[in-house]
Amino acid sequence: MADNERPRPQFGEYATPDQQRDAIKVPLSDHEDIPVESHVSPTSHISVQGAQPSAVPATGKRPSTGDRFATTVLLGIGLITVLMTIPALTNLPAAIAPAFIQLDVGTFTADELARSLGWGALVAEVALWIIAFWLSTRALRRGKLAWWIPLVFGVIANIVVFACIAIAMSSDPAFTEYLNRMSSGG
Repeated sequence: MADNERPRPQFGEYATPDQQRDAIKVPLSDHEDIPVESHVSPTSHISVQGAQPSAVPATGKRPSTGDRFATTVLLGIGLITVLMTIPALTNLPAAIAPAFIQLDVGTFTADELARSLGWGALVAEVALWIIAFWLSTRALRRGKLAWWIPLVFGVIANIVVFACIAIAMSSDPAFTEYLNRMSSGG
């Protein structure tokens, strides 16, 4: 072999990115989203295209410890909230009646609607927590920020529960009479 000739490649060092993709049989649709970058090995003078640093998983960025902690704490707070509201929502008329007495509204009588709305609110709250848990773990596995997911779903769940309780309270004729009394100043 002459001194000015290039040595024959053994491991695809001189292959173009297209030749490398063809050799490893990556379909065209999969590699279009993957940018090809060059990284220089610290122990060698060889530049490797498409190599990922070993500290970062191949799926993307690694989620921070703070994000994992915040997501776990928010999911835990959401689970505790769901568990603590079970007694009140399963028997919503019994939870609303003392408020009516304390506010001197009268006797709460819309028991059936309140019971249905309480169960509906509980089912919605549990479903929203499960969806938040699933989306959060999925985002953490993909290396994306996840702390905002349980926060948003917690706000939505609280709005749903509050709306159900407000509808149950306002559907009672005694509450409507109380509001009319208060608006007329007397």
